[in-house]
Amino acid sequence: MSIIENNANKKIEFNFFNEIKESKTYAQLFPNREIGLAIIYLYEQITEDNFIDKQFTEKDIHNAFVKIFKPQIRHQTEDYSGYIYELQEYFLDYDQETQKYVFKDYAYKFCEHAKTTLEGAFSPTKIKVLCNDIISLLKMVKDDDIESLQNWLEIHYKNFEPKLREQIDFLEKQIANSVEQLKKDSDFSELKFIDVLRGVENSLDNAKEQNKELRSAYEQTKVIRTLLEKRRIDNPYINDLISDVNSFISYTNIRLNTIDKKLERIQPRIRQLFTALNRPRFNSKVQKFTRYVLDNSTIEYIEGRKEIIFPNQLQAPKIHLDVPSFTILKKDIELFPSKPRKVQIYKQNNSLMKKNQEKVESKISQQKKVMDWETFILSEIELGQKVNLSQMFFKILNTEDDVQVAISALYNVIRTVRNNNKISVLMNNELEKNSKFKDITLWKMEVQKRQ
Repeated sequence: MSIIENNANKKIEFNFFNEIKESKTYAQLFPNREIGLAIIYLYEQITEDNFIDKQFTEKDIHNAFVKIFKPQIRHQTEDYSGYIYELQEYFLDYDQETQKYVFKDYAYKFCEHAKTTLEGAFSPTKIKVLCNDIISLLKMVKDDDIESLQNWLEIHYKNFEPKLREQIDFLEKQIANSVEQLKKDSDFSELKFIDVLRGVENSLDNAKEQNKELRSAYEQTKVIRTLLEKRRIDNPYINDLISDVNSFISYTNIRLNTIDKKLERIQPRIRQLFTALNRPRFNSKVQKFTRYVLDNSTIEYIEGRKEIIFPNQLQAPKIHLDVPSFTILKKDIELFPSKPRKVQIYKQNNSLMKKNQEKVESKISQQKKVMDWETFILSEIELGQKVNLSQMFFKILNTEDDVQVAISALYNVIRTVRNNNKISVLMNNELEKNSKFKDITLWKMEVQKRQ
């Protein structure tokens, strides 16, 4: 959310949805199909250097409209002029001196985003380079340089985030296209269908490798989160930006896990199709081979027994095997008694046992303290008292001198009351500090039973 300050230094909140839902604004940002296609047609002409200095005339725009509207109803010049007037808000800029038009930045982004989405240029290596670059920039920001950190969050990271999101979208689209290809081509002949299956499987194997590469690049974002967590910032706005970074990193991990699961579900089914298609062919080949062997084999008497003579010098399987004779010697236990085994005696390590016992007792004592404080806080809430959990945290820490007891007690209380409709949990952006524990800062949290 961007915030603008007026002359009276009053903060005015910009509401994106309220602004864009205005019919005129929405239509100017997202023109109808024919006008949008005309814009894209001009964009293609610009990229192919058909216009000098990327400038074009009103006639060029009219030609684009004629090309798009040609199969449909006839449009008058006045209609085209009205379209051009609307497009000058976000798409076109007019130079009175040269009487020529150029694309505004929004027009380039409008066309480039659509083109990039359709092309789906997957490049995890590019993302990895971008990750390394923004990490290097973040490391250069000093701990006390809030302004530089804000610039990094608002400019460098915000430019990187959509590129990573874009790569994930490309990868999902590639998987969807492979499955769609399989659906379209399922009516082909058996031979052709197997070729299609092989192509789809190769495509999904490639997507799996690309997912691994993208996940490798994603690991770099964890470095960003670690570097940001090391900084202790008291600025609520900066903290909100850092929270957005952490949320996006979690979102990215969820998307990549979803892609993993899709690949795990699809690939076994393709292999099952391979098996189902190949089994009749395999059975047919076995049947033909068996028929050939039976038709071309003869039976002869060799040493008084019938033997099958297979064609083309195929060796007959050996059905009867001579059983070898073995001489078994039994060991007499009385004549050859076993040697007695030495009994291993293990000495107890009293020092280690005492140490482990102290650890267990300490853990039990710590858990008891957590339960006592949790019971105390819940009883205060039940009596209708307003409990400041942040101050209670420092009180527990000061009494027990154990940060784990304080953390566990507050966590258990919050987990108990958060789904209780009779208890309200309030949290604001005020920071709770304690002079004795200067390195610990908490958001102000209050809990009270509703009347």
